[in-house]
Amino acid sequence: MTEDAQERLAALAQAFGDRAQWHVPLARYAGAGIGGPAELLIIAQRREELLEAVRLAQAANVQWRVFGGLTNILLPDSGLRGVIILNHTRHIDYLEETYCVVAESGAIIAKMAQETVRRGWGGLTWAVGLPGTVGGAVVNNAGAFGGEISQTLIAAEVFNPESGVEVVEPDWFAFAYRRSRLKGSGVPWIVVSATFQLTPRDPAALAAKAVEYTERRQRTQPPGKTLGSTFKNPPGDYAGRLIEAAGLKGARCGGCYVSEKHANFFINDGTGTAADYCALIRLVQAEVERQFGIYLEPEIEIIEPSAVSHQQSAISSQPEDYT
Repeated sequence: MTEDAQERLAALAQAFGDRAQWHVPLARYAGAGIGGPAELLIIAQRREELLEAVRLAQAANVQWRVFGGLTNILLPDSGLRGVIILNHTRHIDYLEETYCVVAESGAIIAKMAQETVRRGWGGLTWAVGLPGTVGGAVVNNAGAFGGEISQTLIAAEVFNPESGVEVVEPDWFAFAYRRSRLKGSGVPWIVVSATFQLTPRDPAALAAKAVEYTERRQRTQPPGKTLGSTFKNPPGDYAGRLIEAAGLKGARCGGCYVSEKHANFFINDGTGTAADYCALIRLVQAEVERQFGIYLEPEIEIIEPSAVSHQQSAISSQPEDYT
């Protein structure tokens, strides 16, 4: 970073006072427990703080990126330069008359889904155990158990630091399987809030379904330091089934290994690095392609050390289990 850029970054830190922290290890916030230091970390607790941080970083012409839950993103061991903004905006409104939920993008999606089940509102029950944030869910079109975020989203606020906040409809996102127009695009749009249209249902039936999904996750998905589903399911098959059929359960690179419980989950044993995780990804891809002729596309987002991105990330969007 040039001396001028460093001065601009220092000025930005001064503007945020004690809300800005230098050289904070991102591993402490990441689902896999992997990630080097953020050069300058800002945690936005309120909507206004989030927008202000992005505006100021953009105006200062310094590198910046917004993250949410860091549950499906592999961060580099060397850390990230510039301003890293963690989106912890958590406010949620439940509109009784219309069965709509309006959530800030940093809200935890599992907590939101659990509350809709308690109220007897159907449409988000599949997400009761999903890690990550609402904004990340929208960016990734997160889903599980046959549901996905695009099925109930009816509007979202998105923010461009050059043009401000605007309300968009679902078609704007061009949703596809585990992706939207914002995922990996590098464009400076940030999801600020999302509105979901739900439907009244029998609370007891929803609660039973939520228990079923929770038990299924606990039965089939491993605990520990993981980024969730590593690969997207290829058409007509399951990534976990292919990895298991290739004999790769338990395969290890350094401190990261393929889970014995669900082969599409990679686990950090506490000593793993991003380099280990990437090496394991390459090993699994190569062996599955050699045996079955199928290339497994990562579902997680891998951040390169030199990446300069202006966008929003972060949710573990786990597909249905193959069991």
